[in-house]
Formats: sequence, structure tokens, C-alpha cells
Amino acid sequence: MLEVNKIYCGDCLELMKEIPDKSVDCIITDPPYGINYKSPWTDNHNYIENDTMDNWVGLTKQLLPGMKKVLTDTGCCCCCCAGGGKTPVTALFTIEAIKYFYLIQTLVWRKFIGLGWRYRPAYENILILSKSKDNYNFYNETKSCSNVIEGINQKIPQAGNVYGKLNEHPTQKPIELMEHLILIHTKPNDLILDPFLGSGTTAIAAIRTGRRFIGIEISPEYCKIAQKRVDAELAQEKIPFKETKIVQEKLFNTR
Repeated sequence: MLEVNKIYCGDCLELMKEIPDKSVDCIITDPPYGINYKSPWTDNHNYIENDTMDNWVGLTKQLLPGMKKVLTDTGCCCCCCAGGGKTPVTALFTIEAIKYFYLIQTLVWRKFIGLGWRYRPAYENILILSKSKDNYNFYNETKSCSNVIEGINQKIPQAGNVYGKLNEHPTQKPIELMEHLILIHTKPNDLILDPFLGSGTTAIAAIRTGRRFIGIEISPEYCKIAQKRVDAELAQEKIPFKETKIVQEKLFNTR
């Protein structure tokens, strides 16, 4: 059984089998998109693992039933799902996802003012999924909770600066974005799973908001980066929920 507040290095399809059924309150993740991505902006010229279309299709077909197994009956999955482009990632993922979940909403995250040229990419979709059509965790009681997320910008990594070095994931999401989703769909001390943890952003957002987490990442390099980021976050006195502090020597568990 996987322990909470730990990062596991390995295959999420196998490691999720060790998570008890219906024990995860929310899944927040940024899986591969099937576009064989390699950053054109940074010094990191490695392709993302399992990101070819063939790998992505096979991964998705196994991932979704695994996520359904561990999610509580009222929990939500928040899955980043690319936006625009010549590969209809959102449509393909949605078609597969609704075989296992109800589609609650497709969010549009406006993350850039626009890059490149000819329909400059400026947004990304985030699918909100649940095992229940109407009875799912939703804790934002205001009337301002829109299906368009604005005001949280994606930093554009550039080669040669601090955001373009090999110690950052090439598609690293803003912590504020993960916090935004966490605050809508979870309450303090809930358990959040990220099966594609990357460099640890979801774990940091969980710590800052007083939630527990389980992080899984297949790349040993990014697991080590995630651990360093989490260690640094825990070392800061400003963290409001001290009970989330974890035994750091047990944080990184290589399988």
C-alpha cells in the first residue's frame, strides 16, 4: 500500500494498484498528450515519456479505469488536456474518459497572450471528471467560479535562463493553477493523487493548501527535482498547515 505524502518513482499503472479502492479524494494531473513533445524554448531537448500517439492511446485505456478504482464516489479528476493544435487531444481523451466517468466540465485555461503565428496558441483545456453525474465534491460557493480560468499565466521557459534549465520540467504548470483546482474540489486534509507528478507542482500546491498527496513519476530525474522542490517548500515557515510536514528522508521512494 502506498503511503501518503510521498513521491514514488515508477510506472503509475502498476503503483496505483497499491492504492486502496475509493481512498483518493481528488486526482489532479497533467498526463502526456500524445504529441511527442520536445520543448523548442529550453535547454531541455528530451522528449516526454509515453508521449507518442501509440503510447498515449495504450496508456489512456489503462489509466482511466485505474483512476476510477482509487477515486472516492464523490471525488473528481482534473486532467490537463492540451489545447488547439493539429492533434485533437481534448476530443480524443474525452471520448475515452466518458467510458468510465461523467464529464462535469471542460475548463479553458487562458495561459498565454499567444505564441508563434497563425492562430497563436493561448489556452489549454482541463477536463473535470467524476464517478457521479450530480453528486461530486465542489467547495466554491461563490458565483464567480467560471469554466474559463484567467489571471494565471504560464511562464514561458527560455534557453539560458532560470526557467529553461534542465532542472525544470518543459511543461511545468503554475502552482497557482493546481491550487485553484484543489480549492474548488477538495477540503483540508483530503488526499490528492498525481500519477504524472513531473517536477512536483501538484505536491507543492497540496502542501500549501493543507492537503495530503501521493505523487507518482516515471522519470528518476524529475522525481529528484520534485523532492528538492518539496523539501524547499517544507522548509519555509510560511506554510500554514504544519500537520502536512512529512518525514523527508522517506519522501523519495525508488521502485
